[in-house]
Amino acid sequence: MLEAPRPAARHSSSPGIPRLRRRVFTRFMVVFAGLVAITVTAMLLVQQLTHSPWVLGFAGSFAGLGMAVALGSLWSGRFEKRLQELVEVIESGSPLHGQELIRQTSDRLFAELIITWQNAVKTLQDGWQAKHEEARRAYETLAELIRMMAKAVDERAAYLRGHSERVARYAAAIARKMGLDEEKVEWVRLSGLLHDIGTLGIEDYLVMKDAPLAPEEFEIVKAHTVKGAAILRPIEMLHELIPGVELHHESLDGMGYPYGLKGDQIPLMARIISVADSFDAMTTPRPYQAAMNPEYVLEVMSRLSGTRYDAAVVDALAALVRSGALEVKKMRVPVSFRMRRPTAEVV
Repeated sequence: MLEAPRPAARHSSSPGIPRLRRRVFTRFMVVFAGLVAITVTAMLLVQQLTHSPWVLGFAGSFAGLGMAVALGSLWSGRFEKRLQELVEVIESGSPLHGQELIRQTSDRLFAELIITWQNAVKTLQDGWQAKHEEARRAYETLAELIRMMAKAVDERAAYLRGHSERVARYAAAIARKMGLDEEKVEWVRLSGLLHDIGTLGIEDYLVMKDAPLAPEEFEIVKAHTVKGAAILRPIEMLHELIPGVELHHESLDGMGYPYGLKGDQIPLMARIISVADSFDAMTTPRPYQAAMNPEYVLEVMSRLSGTRYDAAVVDALAALVRSGALEVKKMRVPVSFRMRRPTAEVV
């Protein structure tokens, strides 16, 4: 079981925040009191010069307002400068920049504000790193579990050993060749690993049968796609893998299964895994056929592009194989499918 990271100390700097708030409040009160004092002083001066209440009120208000505007402008300009310096510290992301500014300023309140902000940022960074590490460990565990599940599926029949891993490698290489971002490439790879997980719900005698399947037996085996989707559907974090598992036997012309989808109704993930799955099936020994030459398989799949397979996916696979990025080693037909492993490997 993964050990959950200890929650970050959300209030590590909280004792200083109320004190900082009080100091800011005090500074504003001092400014306000100064403005009031100036206004009252102006009114008293006017009262000494004249005995008219109207003149007194007008002159006092005007003098007070003028002084308030002047001092407010001066103080707000200084405050704006401090804010700009704080913004520069935040944007730089460097603790050294903040420390240098603290040494240069004579405003202790501003220095405390910088320190408080840096402590808050550090708390956020520590929390993010802890969550990131937790997510990384969870993903590695999930990926290893998926790989083990795929191996368990392939071990049911000797001729299938390594099939899911090869399909996953082919599919990931195709997805990357087609320009998918790395996150989607990884989803395609994991879906390729699990594309046959539904065979766990198919009777052993059908999966391990050396002879070609009878029509009624094939109908049973075809259900492995929906069975695989049903296995994954309760696991929310694996929902992204379901299209490749459930729909990799669909055909662009609508003649595939389980739903008879056509063209763009079939997700790209499923179209990629379909090509990778067929390529591996045709280039490795099976009970019902000998392994075929990869170049011949590419020609066959090219002829079926636009009807059975997505042409862009087949082109990407062909480019990878012909450039040597994906290499299928020469096959040795095993003496017995139950006793010997096929020797095809992706390099």
